[in-house]
Amino acid sequence: MPDVFETFAHRVDDGADTSETIEPARVAVGASISLGLMVLTGIAFVLGFWTGTQNEHDLAYDHLVWEGIIKVGFATLCGLLAAAVVLALAMIAIGVPWVRRQRDARRR
Repeated sequence: MPDVFETFAHRVDDGADTSETIEPARVAVGASISLGLMVLTGIAFVLGFWTGTQNEHDLAYDHLVWEGIIKVGFATLCGLLAAAVVLALAMIAIGVPWVRRQRDARRR
């Protein structure tokens, strides 16, 4: 059986700490943004699902089960689409300023 500590000995810190210290305020901001995005996409899914249930399709169903599957499936797809759109827009709103800050920092 191989010795794990021998195998990964090159990855053990040699005492030189070159990493940056993570500020608690940045962690809190990141966590609040993540939580806000989760809540926002959840609300968007529910509203999209509700919108999908409000639309009736002009289909002739052979069986009641197929009618239920199609209606629930359509409403679920509407909810997923709404959540994906809201998440994409939020990522653009967060990502564009971040990229600009990174470019400005590299130019200095």
